Amino acid sequence: MSSKETFFSFFSENKALLKEYIDTRIELIKLQAIRMLSRSFSLVMVTLIVALLTLFVLFFLGMTFAFWIASVTGSNIIGFASASGLFALILLLVIVFRRVLFQNPMIRMFLRETMDESEDADY
Repeated sequence: MSSKETFFSFFSENKALLKEYIDTRIELIKLQAIRMLSRSFSLVMVTLIVALLTLFVLFFLGMTFAFWIASVTGSNIIGFASASGLFALILLLVIVFRRVLFQNPMIRMFLRETMDESEDADY
């Protein structure tokens, strides 16, 4: 028996195993992609919900602050101008420190959620 016949007989004997292995690896890659996409989507949804609720809280706190200043000063214009000035200051601080406050933590959180392999042991 030549080495060529040995190789072909080995390949024909293990062809089904190789096909099954490749199919299993493809299925595993699909499942990992689904897991990563679902984690990413849930992270985005939670972030949007938190942002929306924070927006409502800030809106009502701003209204409360404006009416409080208006009652202290006796002028609605001063009250609402003060609230607008406060929000402008907060906006300026957020723009200046956006990388430290939002971008870097979001990138770290996104990477931690999508690349966390410690939960794979639970499956």
